[in-house]
Amino acid sequence: MKKIILIIIAIFIGSLVFVSCSKDNKAEDSHQQVKTEMKELWTCTMHPQVISDKPGVCPICQMELVRKDVEVSSDTSDMKNMLRLTDNKLVLGNVGTIHVHQEELRKQIFGYSYMDFADQNRKVIPAKFNGRVEKLFVAKTGDYIKRGQALFEVYSPDLVQAQNEYLIAMNSDRNSGNLLASAKKKLQLFGISDEQIKELGNTKEVKMTITYYSPISGVVIEKKVQEGMYFNEGTTLYDVADLSLLWNISEIFERDLNMVSVGSKVKISFQAFPGEVFEGRVSYIYPVVNSQTRTIKIRSELSNARGKLKPQMFGETVFEKSFGKGLVVPADAILFTGKRDIVWVKAGEGMFEPREVTVGMKIADKYQILSGLNEGEEIVSTGGFLIDSESQLKTGMVTGEQHEGMDMGKETNPEMNNQMENKPTPVEIKEKTKNESIVREGIIDLMKIDKNKDGKVYQDLMDWNVISDKSGSCPLCKMELSEVTIAQAKENLIKHGYKVR
Repeated sequence: MKKIILIIIAIFIGSLVFVSCSKDNKAEDSHQQVKTEMKELWTCTMHPQVISDKPGVCPICQMELVRKDVEVSSDTSDMKNMLRLTDNKLVLGNVGTIHVHQEELRKQIFGYSYMDFADQNRKVIPAKFNGRVEKLFVAKTGDYIKRGQALFEVYSPDLVQAQNEYLIAMNSDRNSGNLLASAKKKLQLFGISDEQIKELGNTKEVKMTITYYSPISGVVIEKKVQEGMYFNEGTTLYDVADLSLLWNISEIFERDLNMVSVGSKVKISFQAFPGEVFEGRVSYIYPVVNSQTRTIKIRSELSNARGKLKPQMFGETVFEKSFGKGLVVPADAILFTGKRDIVWVKAGEGMFEPREVTVGMKIADKYQILSGLNEGEEIVSTGGFLIDSESQLKTGMVTGEQHEGMDMGKETNPEMNNQMENKPTPVEIKEKTKNESIVREGIIDLMKIDKNKDGKVYQDLMDWNVISDKSGSCPLCKMELSEVTIAQAKENLIKHGYKVR
């Protein structure tokens, strides 16, 4: 009875072991089916775009193709343009990824600038009559003068005559009103103030010299009058400017013209006042682009109530503008190929695929993406050149021309296929040249080759074992043979590892 029980238990345990092993075998078979296969391809080390599924020689440089192994997944329906990288390559290449997101597109541009006078606040004080300066009250450039301040004392025959006419009109009974108004207007046109005219009417005494008062306020930029100097009507006596408002003239490149508009704010900083920022507004955009520098002048108005700023000071102007929100990616994430702009998108663990994008404006170290990416997608931010280089090595094509439905397991184009098929293999070349008398093998007897006994032979300087007694071309590389002495040919052969008798 006990034996029967033991036999039943043994049978039960054996069945369990059998089922378990069969499951393991099925799992292993399934794993082998999913496991990636290795496909042999042949390529040229000098021209990686040359790819063949069989050995041969490069149609470009005639070098022998070398084998490379390419992993091909068992399921390639969705992996045509994808690239797989191992964890080791990702670490060595410092490959980093980020998620695409939206940011406020606030752009800043900088431009050097200089301060200048505001034209509307710059005026001259001219001579309105002929005369001679008897005494000068404002005698220095840079002095600030106020409206109504005495400038100089002058003798002028024109003023003496105008005073006499005014007094005559006052004492005349006939049409005295019109004559008096006309005489008074003449004195006003000469720059005589109403107080001086009133004093003349009260004293009824003609003055030989009259004090001339400033009609404007400002800083004397240039003084052109001296004591004792004669001047004529129209001569500029003082050049005066009001510095409470200054112009800031800056230049920006024509590509940044969309950053500036009349009325927009600007910030200006000066080396003379570190840490201090002055604000102004754009008042004018010049209508002409400089044909040599491709820049446009921008004029801003800047308040100078405190008088800290001086004309011709150099500064730095900052223009800032917001363009709303948009998708942005780091500048290093985009590969500019000339024809297309490519971003590598993470498609899975260790899997990447190229994506063509449309690039907008550059903001600091980022680019705006107009199309090609969606918010939340994960892209390569650093190390993109490693992935691109790996892709070029595997596809044999440069970025911008690859990933267009190309089958990596075949040659790059039909013409190259034909060339590859028509080119002989190294074995065929060897067979072809085995019977050629000038391709030497084994121990080379130079004296035997020199049949005419002139001490000279013809040797290929690329394939050193190609030696002939007469001129011609190499049957291997088609180069012309070079004439050398027996000693030179022997030295060349020994130097390159050939045995010579």
